[in-house]
Amino acid sequence: MRTYGKRLIRGAADKATKQAAESRDAVLWDILLTEQVCRCKIQGSSELIIARFPQNWATVPEWAKPGQAVRIAHRGGIRGYIEVVGFGRAIPTPVSGSATPTPSTPDNAILEGCLIKAIPQNPGMSVYITTGRARFNGVEYTVPAVAMAAGSALKMNMGIAMGEAAGVFSISAPSAGQFRYDLFSLSPSLVVTKTAGAAFTTVESKPALPSGHLPIGYLLVRGGQTVIAAADIGQIWSVPVPASIATTATDNGIAWSIVASVKDQYGNAITTSLGWNLAAAIASGDGSITPASGNTGSGSSLTFTYTEGTAGTLVIIEITLTQGEYYAYGQALIKL
Repeated sequence: MRTYGKRLIRGAADKATKQAAESRDAVLWDILLTEQVCRCKIQGSSELIIARFPQNWATVPEWAKPGQAVRIAHRGGIRGYIEVVGFGRAIPTPVSGSATPTPSTPDNAILEGCLIKAIPQNPGMSVYITTGRARFNGVEYTVPAVAMAAGSALKMNMGIAMGEAAGVFSISAPSAGQFRYDLFSLSPSLVVTKTAGAAFTTVESKPALPSGHLPIGYLLVRGGQTVIAAADIGQIWSVPVPASIATTATDNGIAWSIVASVKDQYGNAITTSLGWNLAAAIASGDGSITPASGNTGSGSSLTFTYTEGTAGTLVIIEITLTQGEYYAYGQALIKL
């Protein structure tokens, strides 16, 4: 009778060998993300050893950083296969050279603060930039505050706390119907700078960042704007579209003139070559309004006439724009 004892023993040994994993500490030197491998150094050697990522790593873990002690395993059964399996216990000592890689210089960046803000009290066409911290060439700096001195743009009646403003800037508005982006940036000498962009109407344009500066942010300025409020900070330009209908009611005796003006999302009057189709209806109260609907033509407004009804009534007139993909709404309130 033939026995299979030797074959069974050999199979068990091969299986045990494949499951075995000899491990040791190493220092992670660098990561080659595209190849899904990293390079390490082990105790008593200055040679860089190639180690693979585990197959279940979707991304590189937070702890896998150059200079970190890691545990590498020499997988049995696969010749020359080395894999990073987790944290190491100690950083090994090489034969020569540094035990850890030379850290790279971190990118220049604003680390804290340096925000664009509206003037808290007596707002007008001005903004200020807060103090903060920034990094240039690997060194961290504190962005200094401007002094409140004679001739300074920083005034006591602005409501800005002492030491809070790194710069105060006056903003000019472009012509009616136009827009402009102003860029605020921080120079390597820690000076906040404003770079005004070119005015535009239908194609967005932003100023270029000065060489060596860190970007703080953009401020969108509208044509005819007179006050910069907190809601204006961080606003992003989009193509003007009808957003609301503003109304003005004038008493002419027993009849009222109601001027309905189409406004865009920035509060500016907006026109179109085909004109806007407006409809008016009495939502509450009595009387009559003419016309029931009409077109603004080449302008942005249309005048309706309301004829009075019962004295003492509060009349609510609704005016709507429904045209293609656009919709806008407005009201006129009249107390008889």
